[in-house]
Amino acid sequence: MAAIDISRSEAGHARREQRFPVDLAAIVRGGAADLPVRLKDLSRHGALGHCLCPPPALSRVTLVRGELQIEARVAWAGRGRFGLEFAKPIRATQLLVQLSLNRASPA
Repeated sequence: MAAIDISRSEAGHARREQRFPVDLAAIVRGGAADLPVRLKDLSRHGALGHCLCPPPALSRVTLVRGELQIEARVAWAGRGRFGLEFAKPIRATQLLVQLSLNRASPA
């Protein structure tokens, strides 16, 4: 039987796939006003966001980054961080575009 390497989140839950570290500006829509956030990791199924006042856990939001708009659910939130679970996985090409834009961003 082959060994399987499964990444684990801080809470100890198995992740479905690899998340890629990024530092990208984005907007979360879902309340009275747009919320500017920084994405700190990204995968086809979700993202880790940072901001001063994260959206509440279990709320429905739209993550907006340029022309990319992704419906998502806030899986958890706390201490300036929150996890997003996308309603539908983003296409691999969309993920690659965002990763390449991350590399092109000035530090």
